Amino acid sequence: MNLASHYVCDDCHARTPLDTPALLCPACGGLLEIEYDLTRASREILTRAAGRRDIGLWRWADLLPVADGTEPLYLGEGDTPLLTTRLLGDRIGIPNLRVKNDTLMPTGSFKDRGFAVAVGFARSLGVEEAFTYSSGNAGASFATYAARAGIDATVLVEDVANPTKVAAISLYGARVLRLRYRSSLEIFAGVSALAEAGFYSFVNFINPVRHEGMKTYAYEICEALGWRAPDVMVHPVGTGGGLWGAWKGFRELRRMGVIDRLPRMIGVQPSASAPIVRAFADGRTTAGAHGDATRTVAQSIAGDAPIQGGVRVLRAIYESGGRAVAVDDGDLFEAMRLLGAEGVTAEPSAAASVAALLRARAQGWVSKDDVVVAVVTGSGQKQPDALERAAPPPAGDVRADPDELLAVFGAPVRSGG
Repeated sequence: MNLASHYVCDDCHARTPLDTPALLCPACGGLLEIEYDLTRASREILTRAAGRRDIGLWRWADLLPVADGTEPLYLGEGDTPLLTTRLLGDRIGIPNLRVKNDTLMPTGSFKDRGFAVAVGFARSLGVEEAFTYSSGNAGASFATYAARAGIDATVLVEDVANPTKVAAISLYGARVLRLRYRSSLEIFAGVSALAEAGFYSFVNFINPVRHEGMKTYAYEICEALGWRAPDVMVHPVGTGGGLWGAWKGFRELRRMGVIDRLPRMIGVQPSASAPIVRAFADGRTTAGAHGDATRTVAQSIAGDAPIQGGVRVLRAIYESGGRAVAVDDGDLFEAMRLLGAEGVTAEPSAAASVAALLRARAQGWVSKDDVVVAVVTGSGQKQPDALERAAPPPAGDVRADPDELLAVFGAPVRSGG
């Protein structure tokens, strides 16, 4: 019982059928959103989804744009753990803190939620060739799912991208082009021109499907909390598809009567390049260029300008009564260490949600009684140089000698040893 019905434009509200490979609104060029006939939704959908955990996020197919008879591009995406923290919540002063660990996705980042759905949808429309741009994680995810779908993929990867991530994109079979630029605004102008020329785009928001996969955050989190929404959800923000997608999912659950309130959404950016934070501080609904993306270790969320002015990200923050928060690199390394003690290996950008909570709690934006979900979006193994910088050094060297080892551990040396 798929409930997806049509696209609707954010600006002119024109409707577009779902059986066309639409990107921006054909009438005015505005951003498109997929609408669902939620009047037909029922608890039966949730009951059916609960019994199909073997197919991950695809158990929510009734609430995704999935064509009838389409086989999902399933690699194990979705249903990542919502961890109750052992030490972290007490350290920050939020005992009810949970960590949504998307480092365990197939390619090691939350991007798999969006690309599994968006690439599968494009395949059902007959798309054979497509592109995206990326700082690394999105490119790897796109390359993987495009290969599974038989789509010829090109990734425009930022020239400052981490070499490990760039290698993964090539390994998964995509054509990689290094992108030289002075500002993110140049990137958005270029990718928009490609889309307008007829090349199918998987760039966030220009593609109206990627954040449909991201909304499964909301479904999984509310289900794990006994069909209650958290008080606060914290998400790192680059283009902001994860935060916007989650916000859409929470709103859909409330429209269906499954939850009775919505969480406050906190978006996090690095201090060196925080255009969304700057716009929020100024009370604006669009963000311009601000900062220097090369001056932070948080590569995955570093950009001096957000796509489409960040209008959807800012809308989610304002509508939810949330905030936009900037964090320094030192905060990110500290958050990586704190997450490590919980068994979660996060790259710096992924640890930004925890870094933001350290600040939010200290300044009273989050209370000790709040139920808070911090999304950890990508594995630290994908940025090994940063992992080495964050980790404490080894305690020292010791010879592989029984007596030396016993002495180091404080045990008596063996008699006659």
